[in-house]
Amino acid sequence: MEAFHKLDEIVEACSDCQICVESCEFLSHYCTSARELAERLRRGEFREAPKIAYSCNLCGLCEQVCPLGLNAGEMFMELRKELVKEGLGPLPGHRFVAKNQDFVLSEAFTLAIPHPNKSDCKRVFFPGCSLPGYSPSLTIQTYHHLRQRLPGTGIVLGCCGRQTLCLGDEPKFEEVFGKTLHTFEGLGISEIIVACPECYETFKEYAPHLTLTFLSDALLKAGLPEGLKGRGNGRPFSLHDSCSTRHERAVHESVRALVKTLGYEVEEMAYSKENTRCCGLGGMVSFANPKLAGRMTKTRAEEASHDVLTYCAGCREALGAHKPALHILDLIFTPDLEEARKKSPITGQARRENQAEVKRRLEKDSLR
Repeated sequence: MEAFHKLDEIVEACSDCQICVESCEFLSHYCTSARELAERLRRGEFREAPKIAYSCNLCGLCEQVCPLGLNAGEMFMELRKELVKEGLGPLPGHRFVAKNQDFVLSEAFTLAIPHPNKSDCKRVFFPGCSLPGYSPSLTIQTYHHLRQRLPGTGIVLGCCGRQTLCLGDEPKFEEVFGKTLHTFEGLGISEIIVACPECYETFKEYAPHLTLTFLSDALLKAGLPEGLKGRGNGRPFSLHDSCSTRHERAVHESVRALVKTLGYEVEEMAYSKENTRCCGLGGMVSFANPKLAGRMTKTRAEEASHDVLTYCAGCREALGAHKPALHILDLIFTPDLEEARKKSPITGQARRENQAEVKRRLEKDSLR
C-alpha cells in the first residue's frame, strides 16, 4: 500500500520524541511513539483488530507535528479500504452511518433549485447535511441572504459522500459523489458555495475542476445583513478550526475576518489553524469507538477558555456536549445567542427531521 512506504524510515529514524503521541488522543491510547506504531503497522497487527483501524480521526495532525512526517491517518485509510474489500469493514457500529447517509440521499432530503428569477443558475449554495441537521433556520436564512445579495444563486441539498469515503468504501463513495456532481452539471453552474469543511475538502480533492467558495468568503463578498457590523462588542470566543481545513489558510483567514467584522474577538486555541485538533467526530470514530471519541471531544473542549465558536456544524454539535458553543452563522442569524449556546446536540431522528424540514420549507418557498 502506497501510504506505508515510509514505515521503514520511521522505524529506523524515530527518536521517540513523542510529539505525535502527546498531540493525539488516539495515538496516546494505542502506542508510545511513532516507532512503535510503524512497527505494528509493518507487522500487519492492526488487520486483526479492525476497531483500531477505525479509531483514528484521519485528521492529519500527526504528520503536521512529526519531524519524520508520520501520517497515521493515510495508513489507516488504506487499511480501511483493504478491510472493506475483504469484508471485514465497515464495523457493525457503522450501520448508523449508512442509515444517515441513505436518508440524505433519499427523496426526503435531496433537492436542486436554481435561482427562482433566473433561467440559468450561476452558482449554488451547498449546505451539506450537517448544517441542515443542526439548524433548518440557519440553513434557509443563509440561502435567502446569498440569493438576495448574489443574484443567480440556487441551492442543492445532498451529500458529498465523505462519510462513506472515511469508512473505506470507495465504490459507494464514487456512486454518491457521482450523483452530486451530476446534479451540479445539470444546473450548469460555475461556482459552489460550500458550508461544510468536509464537503469543501472532498470537492477540492475529487473534483478539482469545480470553482469552490467557502461560506465565510461568500458572506464577506455578499456583505452582512444591515446593522450587524460590530454587534459583538468585543465578546471573545475560542475558535475551533475544523481539521478538514488544516491546510486551507485562506479559509482560516476569511473566518477570522468575518468574526472580527461582526465585532467579536477570537481566542486562538493552543492547537489551531494548521495544528488544530479534531473535535472527535472525524474519521467516524464515534461509531466504532465511542468512549475514545468522547475523550477526544472532551480534551478539545477543555482547551477552550471561552465559549467555543465553530464553522462546522458537526464540530459545533460535538463540542457543544461539553462546552457552550455556537456556529459562526449563529452570530449572524440567531437573535438569542444565550439560548443557542446551550443548545443540546441534535442526533438521530431529530437530525433527520430537521433535514427533511429544510427541504419542505424550500419547496414551499419556491412555489410562492
